[in-house]
Amino acid sequence: MEIKIRKEGSRLHMNIIGKIDESGAEELKQCFYKIDRSDISEVIFDFKEVSYIGSACIGKLLLFYKEMGDTGGNIRIINASADVYEMIRLVKLETILNISK
Repeated sequence: MEIKIRKEGSRLHMNIIGKIDESGAEELKQCFYKIDRSDISEVIFDFKEVSYIGSACIGKLLLFYKEMGDTGGNIRIINASADVYEMIRLVKLETILNISK
Protein backbone atom coordinates (compact mmCIF):
# COMPACT_ATOMS: atom_id res chain seq x y z
CA MET A 1 0.00 0.00 0.00
CA GLU A 2 1.16 3.54 -0.74
CA ILE A 3 -0.08 6.80 0.76
CA LYS A 4 0.43 10.19 -0.88
CA ILE A 5 -0.32 13.26 1.19
CA ARG A 6 -0.89 16.86 0.17
CA LYS A 7 -2.25 19.80 2.08
CA GLU A 8 -4.48 22.52 0.58
CA GLY A 9 -5.23 25.18 3.16
CA SER A 10 -7.09 23.52 6.02
CA ARG A 11 -7.73 20.35 3.98
CA LEU A 12 -5.48 17.33 3.99
CA HIS A 13 -5.71 14.93 1.04
CA MET A 14 -4.58 11.36 1.53
CA ASN A 15 -4.44 9.40 -1.74
CA ILE A 16 -4.23 5.69 -1.00
CA ILE A 17 -3.05 3.10 -3.49
CA GLY A 18 -3.55 -0.62 -2.98
CA LYS A 19 -5.38 -2.82 -0.49
CA ILE A 20 -6.19 -1.63 3.01
CA ASP A 21 -5.97 -4.93 4.82
CA GLU A 22 -4.90 -5.30 8.46
CA SER A 23 -1.30 -4.21 7.91
CA GLY A 24 -2.41 -1.45 5.53
CA ALA A 25 -4.88 -0.14 8.11
CA GLU A 26 -2.11 0.02 10.71
CA GLU A 27 0.14 1.85 8.23
CA LEU A 28 -2.69 4.30 7.52
CA LYS A 29 -3.16 4.88 11.26
CA GLN A 30 0.56 5.52 11.79
CA CYS A 31 0.57 7.98 8.89
CA PHE A 32 -2.54 9.75 10.18
CA TYR A 33 -1.04 10.23 13.65
CA LYS A 34 2.29 11.53 12.32
CA ILE A 35 0.53 14.47 10.67
CA ASP A 36 0.11 17.74 12.55
CA ARG A 37 -3.67 18.16 12.35
CA SER A 38 -3.87 21.28 14.53
CA ASP A 39 -4.90 23.48 11.59
CA ILE A 40 -6.74 20.79 9.56
CA SER A 41 -10.52 21.01 9.38
CA GLU A 42 -11.04 18.16 6.91
CA VAL A 43 -9.16 15.03 5.94
CA ILE A 44 -10.08 13.69 2.51
CA PHE A 45 -9.27 10.04 1.82
CA ASP A 46 -9.10 9.42 -1.93
CA PHE A 47 -9.93 5.75 -2.49
CA LYS A 48 -9.69 5.93 -6.30
CA GLU A 49 -6.91 3.33 -6.34
CA VAL A 50 -8.07 1.25 -3.35
CA SER A 51 -9.14 -2.22 -4.42
CA TYR A 52 -10.08 -3.64 -1.03
CA ILE A 53 -10.80 -2.55 2.54
CA GLY A 54 -11.01 -4.94 5.45
CA SER A 55 -12.58 -4.68 8.86
CA ALA A 56 -9.38 -3.17 10.29
CA CYS A 57 -9.76 -0.28 7.84
CA ILE A 58 -13.37 0.24 8.93
CA GLY A 59 -12.17 0.45 12.52
CA LYS A 60 -9.49 3.00 11.65
CA LEU A 61 -11.98 5.16 9.73
CA LEU A 62 -14.21 5.23 12.80
CA LEU A 63 -11.21 6.19 14.92
CA PHE A 64 -10.28 9.01 12.51
CA TYR A 65 -13.91 10.19 12.49
CA LYS A 66 -13.88 10.44 16.27
CA GLU A 67 -10.46 12.13 16.39
CA MET A 68 -11.42 14.76 13.84
CA GLY A 69 -14.86 15.27 15.39
CA ASP A 70 -13.27 15.93 18.78
CA THR A 71 -11.55 18.98 17.29
CA GLY A 72 -14.47 20.15 15.17
CA GLY A 73 -13.15 18.64 11.94
CA ASN A 74 -14.43 15.89 9.71
CA ILE A 75 -13.31 13.23 7.27
CA ARG A 76 -14.52 12.49 3.80
CA ILE A 77 -13.98 9.55 1.47
CA ILE A 78 -14.01 10.20 -2.27
CA ASN A 79 -13.76 8.01 -5.36
CA ALA A 80 -14.77 4.78 -3.61
CA SER A 81 -15.17 1.88 -6.03
CA ALA A 82 -18.49 0.04 -6.10
CA ASP A 83 -17.01 -2.85 -4.04
CA VAL A 84 -15.45 -0.56 -1.44
CA TYR A 85 -18.61 1.53 -1.22
CA GLU A 86 -20.68 -1.62 -0.72
CA MET A 87 -18.44 -2.71 2.17
CA ILE A 88 -18.83 0.73 3.76
CA ARG A 89 -22.58 0.61 3.21
CA LEU A 90 -22.89 -2.85 4.75
CA VAL A 91 -21.55 -1.56 8.05
CA LYS A 92 -23.62 1.63 7.71
CA LEU A 93 -20.63 3.99 7.76
CA GLU A 94 -22.28 6.10 5.09
CA THR A 95 -24.69 7.27 7.80
CA ILE A 96 -21.91 9.12 9.64
CA LEU A 97 -19.20 9.65 7.00
CA ASN A 98 -19.37 11.73 3.85
CA ILE A 99 -18.64 9.17 1.12
CA SER A 100 -18.80 9.56 -2.64
CA LYS A 101 -18.23 7.06 -5.42
